[in-house]
Amino acid sequence: MTAKNGSKHIGVANGGVSRRQFMGTAAGAVAAGSVAGFPNIVQAADPIRTIGLGVSIINEIQGRASKDLGFPVRGQALGYGAMFGKMLNQNDQYEIAEGYYNDMDVFIPSKVWQPIDTKRIKEWDKVTNLSKTGRLTPDSSQGQGDAPFRQLWLDEDGNRVKGPSRYISMLPGWHNADSLGYNPKDTGRKIESWGELFSPDFKGKVALLNVPQIGVMDASLAIEALGLFKFKDKGNMTKPEIDFLIDFLIKKKQEGHFRAFWETFGQSVNLMVSGEVVLESMWSPAVTAIKAEGVPCVYAYLKEGMRGWHGGCAISAKVTGKKLDQCYEYINWWLSGWPGAFVARQGYYMSVPENVKKHLEPEEWDFWYEGKPAAKELPDPFGTIIVEKGEVRDGGSYWNRFANIAVWNSLMDENDYLVKRWTEFLSA
Repeated sequence: MTAKNGSKHIGVANGGVSRRQFMGTAAGAVAAGSVAGFPNIVQAADPIRTIGLGVSIINEIQGRASKDLGFPVRGQALGYGAMFGKMLNQNDQYEIAEGYYNDMDVFIPSKVWQPIDTKRIKEWDKVTNLSKTGRLTPDSSQGQGDAPFRQLWLDEDGNRVKGPSRYISMLPGWHNADSLGYNPKDTGRKIESWGELFSPDFKGKVALLNVPQIGVMDASLAIEALGLFKFKDKGNMTKPEIDFLIDFLIKKKQEGHFRAFWETFGQSVNLMVSGEVVLESMWSPAVTAIKAEGVPCVYAYLKEGMRGWHGGCAISAKVTGKKLDQCYEYINWWLSGWPGAFVARQGYYMSVPENVKKHLEPEEWDFWYEGKPAAKELPDPFGTIIVEKGEVRDGGSYWNRFANIAVWNSLMDENDYLVKRWTEFLSA
């Protein structure tokens, strides 16, 4: 991959991503400025403020952190664009940024976050090699794009170094291998290739994620699967490659292939629950939510490989003193096991699996991490049964799923051009 710089801006739709929208429960993402519930805790006037997406900023998570740590943690869930902008431009308005490695080409050179000292991370030695080397197992594919190990290592001043090193950009946390979601009753067959995204069999009933940096990756994987074009690096496309892809998408859009372009979990859930789409780009919690509504949904394991993403916790450069100590307590808490078990029940993994195992029932661990058939019915994080006895998670075990990552979510050198052409696609 060519060298990148920090001058790029991100262009994404500024849609909300509340848990309330996509789970359909009262356990919604924390609204802007709201405070998570703190059982048995006297709310302090000056809590730790953390911001991120609705996949990690959830009342139950920050509330449990507050209870366990003994000081209040206030969460603010934002849409991707709003999150990115606040993290970059208002680092005095939060202490913790629950961000994503695919944005590090902007955040590392901006110096809005401080290097994290791994000597202060209690479980650092237990963090998997997926984050540190890109290979969960020795024979795993590292994948193209912004894999965490390419965005992790810093020196004490926050400058990039070739790792491993003592300092890191962000503490590795929740992650997943994303794919296509589909209703097997409506497709009439098992979906095993990204190429199905453009199958004429599903014309008018396909939805694509309206985040240009991710939507184009799903499309590029499908185009390659069909043998129509070979991208040199799907994580860092050239202008001619972007042109080919967008021109292809425009043609498909004009043919009426797409039903919708979703921006929030809620939209992706509603599209499939209503029957408007039968196949779409999807994130794991949305699959969970659809099944909770009683609608069949499968998260496909695709032969060309999955699209990986990885989130984690960063600390604002503005934080010092006692507040900094509390920030380290909070990010260490994320690796303690309970939060990893919570997100496991919505299909996510955590960077210290052995701690997660301690907080899952054996049947849950076997299903979510080991890829074994469910020995009994299993719930989502809020108690709704979403896994039937005997069901097997597509793609098998954690180690098997991450052995075949085709590309990681990325911010490309030509991001501005990509956003411009994506806007043309949406307007076509």
